[in-house]
Amino acid sequence: MEAGLFSWIETLSPWWWIALGVGLGALEMVIASFVLIWPGIAAIVMAIILWVAPGMQGELQIALYAALSIASMFAGRSYLRKFGDGEPETDLNSRTQQMVGHKAKVVDFDLGDGHIELNGLRWAAKWPDGQTAEVGQVVKIIAAQGMSVQVENI
Repeated sequence: MEAGLFSWIETLSPWWWIALGVGLGALEMVIASFVLIWPGIAAIVMAIILWVAPGMQGELQIALYAALSIASMFAGRSYLRKFGDGEPETDLNSRTQQMVGHKAKVVDFDLGDGHIELNGLRWAAKWPDGQTAEVGQVVKIIAAQGMSVQVENI
C-alpha cells in the first residue's frame, strides 16, 4: 500500500503542489492561525523544485516537503520576531488601556478628582497628589484602571 502511495505521488504534476499551497494559504486566511501558511509556502517551493528536477521519487518528495515545511516555519517565525514587535495585542478589548499616552481636555476638577473628555467621551480621572487643573486644560493620560484614568498635567 505504501509503495502505491509513493509511486502515485511520483506521477503527480507540480501543479498539485501549487494547488496544495494555494489551498493551505486560503485555509490560513479563513482560520487566521498563522500556522498553515508555512506548509503552504513549502508546497509552492516543492512545485518549483519539481519543475527543475522532474521525476523525483515519491519518498523524497514527502521527506523534502516535510523538511521545507519545518524550515519555512522556523525561518518565518524568526523573521516575524525580528521585524515584528513580537508582542501580542493585550489591550484589544480594553478601551481605557488604549487611551494611555493620549492627551485629553479637562471637563471638571475637584481636589484631585475630575473628568476629562477624549474623542467626545467623558471619563472619570484622578490627578497625582498636589496637582491641580483648570477646566479646558490639556492633560496626558498616564494609566487606566477599570472605567477611570490617571492623568498628569502637561
